[in-house]
Amino acid sequence: MGSAKRGNDFDVRLLDGRRETYNYRVADGEVGLRMDQFLAKRLSWRSRNSVRKLLDEDLVRISDRAPRASRRVRLGEIVQIRLPRPVRDEALLASHPTPELPRLFEDDHLIAIDKPPNIPVHPSGRLLHFTVITELHRSYRNFEDPTLDVIPKLCHRLDLETSGVLLVAKRHETLVAVQQQFEKRSVRKEYMVLVHGVIEGEEGLIDLPIGPTLDNVVRNARTIRHDVGQPSRTGWRVLDRWADYTLCHIQLHTGRHHQIRVHMQALGHPVVGDKIYGRDAELFLRHSARELTDADRALLELPRQALHSHSLEFEHPARGPMRVESPWPPDLVEFCAELERA
Repeated sequence: MGSAKRGNDFDVRLLDGRRETYNYRVADGEVGLRMDQFLAKRLSWRSRNSVRKLLDEDLVRISDRAPRASRRVRLGEIVQIRLPRPVRDEALLASHPTPELPRLFEDDHLIAIDKPPNIPVHPSGRLLHFTVITELHRSYRNFEDPTLDVIPKLCHRLDLETSGVLLVAKRHETLVAVQQQFEKRSVRKEYMVLVHGVIEGEEGLIDLPIGPTLDNVVRNARTIRHDVGQPSRTGWRVLDRWADYTLCHIQLHTGRHHQIRVHMQALGHPVVGDKIYGRDAELFLRHSARELTDADRALLELPRQALHSHSLEFEHPARGPMRVESPWPPDLVEFCAELERA
């Protein structure tokens, strides 16, 4: 499990959709930084490439002049930045002005979110506003009274389209304690997944190494690699069957990137709605370019992958052993209700 630092330590007020221009005064500890370094520090949720793009597109000003990336900042200078919202961000804000993040559990240490599909967990260059962590910051931060200020931080991640249990820490010591459990693989992670085809047998274990794909069509995609792949083990058990689909309970014994999706594809039963490991390798590119055709949507059958984080079992820092569970979500219940029985 990777670190959850990126996207957590930002000032959510800077992401307010009502603002487009931001002014930053150079402080003592920033004197002498290159302009691109200063911007990367202040806009910590943005990638270095997007920071350079702001400079290249003349969206940064000092005294109404566009500075070079190498220009050193001076004490007290005001750096003005214009941050136009991405098109995708605008569209989501218009259709979903206030994301609903149902709570499965909450105390002074942790929040367990029942994450809806198609909501990213943290801000990125493509989407800043409509995320789990920004909405939690708006709910819990108190900038006027530090004694009441709570800084929610992600204990782990879920993919954009994946729904279900997501743990968020309210305290730094809680974050460290829970993340250590993920790193030691002592957290029991269970998923539910709907796949294409009828799986033979009632349960099994997929033990196949996963590594980077040799195909560069999709960045960060994974595949089965017996040469350089990392050991990866996925337990599955059939929950229900239809004429051309199978619903499975999944237990992860390792935590590789896209592990369930890669393993189910290797089993010959790709996840319904999967744009990367599904029936057409080019689907993800057309989806990213917003160029999906009606034929593409018919092939996908669902607007998101049918993968759900069903439960997490872990050691709560104050309460001891805990299980948090989320049921099969409404959109997938509705889809399964229309399927034809064998």
